[in-house]
Amino acid sequence: MSLPKRCSYQESYLNCTLPPSYIISIQEGEGEFLLGVFCESHKRKMEMALASELRGENIPGRCAKIEKLRFVSTECVRTCVTNQPIPDKYKNVNDSRLSNEGENS
Repeated sequence: MSLPKRCSYQESYLNCTLPPSYIISIQEGEGEFLLGVFCESHKRKMEMALASELRGENIPGRCAKIEKLRFVSTECVRTCVTNQPIPDKYKNVNDSRLSNEGENS
């Protein structure tokens, strides 16, 4: 899933430009609905606003879920998707399949 590159927090028509650190979602029964991604600075504000909103609605079975983001970035995924050859610096010299790839073409 692709996520926004910036925090979703907005105040007085100004958007936060910090990178996200947390995903905040609502769990309702078996479903889960993404609300947004938030930076470390705005996590607490969003927690408090969301808790207040959920208390006010008094809907049983609905709760907030906050998870720390774990980024995974690999050149392999990007390379495979774009069908570009794998750069030599990422090839494993012990992997004969990769090192012989150019010879068989």
